[in-house]
Amino acid sequence: MSGNHVIRYGGRLLVYALTIWFVASFNFFLIRFMPGDPLEHLVGEEDYLYLTTAHPEVLAELETAYGLDGSLFQQYRTYLFHLARGDLGQSYKNGVPVLTLILQRLARTFRLILPAVVLAGALGIVLGAAAGWKAGSRLDRWISGISLVIYSIPGYCLGMLGLMIFCFWLGWAPTGGISSGGLTGAAYAKDALWHMALPAGVLTLSKLSYNIPLMRSGVLEAREADYTLTARAKGVRSAQILFCHVLPNAAVPMIAVYTMQLGLIVSGSMMLERLFNWDGMGLLVYKAINGNDYPVLQGSLLVLTVCVVLSNLLSDVLCALFDPRIRDGVWDEG
Repeated sequence: MSGNHVIRYGGRLLVYALTIWFVASFNFFLIRFMPGDPLEHLVGEEDYLYLTTAHPEVLAELETAYGLDGSLFQQYRTYLFHLARGDLGQSYKNGVPVLTLILQRLARTFRLILPAVVLAGALGIVLGAAAGWKAGSRLDRWISGISLVIYSIPGYCLGMLGLMIFCFWLGWAPTGGISSGGLTGAAYAKDALWHMALPAGVLTLSKLSYNIPLMRSGVLEAREADYTLTARAKGVRSAQILFCHVLPNAAVPMIAVYTMQLGLIVSGSMMLERLFNWDGMGLLVYKAINGNDYPVLQGSLLVLTVCVVLSNLLSDVLCALFDPRIRDGVWDEG
């Protein structure tokens, strides 16, 4: 690796690290400046008023236990120190370590979104390539028209339509939850897939409607590129041009789209998880906001930011791996 490569990638890693630090600091100060005393949400309004007058020493002990004592700078310094050790604090509601809660919910969220992203990516490439290769045909009009209709429907409304049709009208899917409970082994796996089918299907359709036009546009651009025209002039068969020249070049930009979707879906699935009562990161953030559980909210926002940053880093690595122009910095020099 040359010196320019080291400087370029080192600069990107520095930007990613500064982004995480900035978001962590922003979360800390934003929550501290929110109205209300955190202890009031911790013990309840009535108990807080009682302890304020009758037993202020109890409130002082709680402040010390939850790191709310001292000046704002001292709290910030302690917060960064614990953060560097991977300690995100404890939930105000149940006293469980925040990192434990987040890892549990994050695993459930990935269990929902990974199949959706992979399926939407694969189908997006196939259908988008078919539409772009046969641009103007009846197949292109059908694929592009249906994807446009689905894309115009917000994900939350698409989920409500799915619930109305497949749950209430047809009775083919459960109304929500991760599983029915009380099952093990193959029975649990089958039940979990049954519960996952509808929300994962809605998420797949939502992302697929976005992927198809992008892939179609990439195929149209690659179809008119010089290397494609040269291959046609040499008498190369259409199928070989499509699979050996058009698709590899059109699919490379989609790598960045798919990896970015993976990071953004984790942070943007709150409404869908709330709709289907899927106990993942989205529902955890929703409950933390309603319950004023500051440590959980802080930790969740930070972890969601890290997911987005890691998806950007993964996008850089994969794009450089599959496209020599990016790896050699040709586009940067342009």
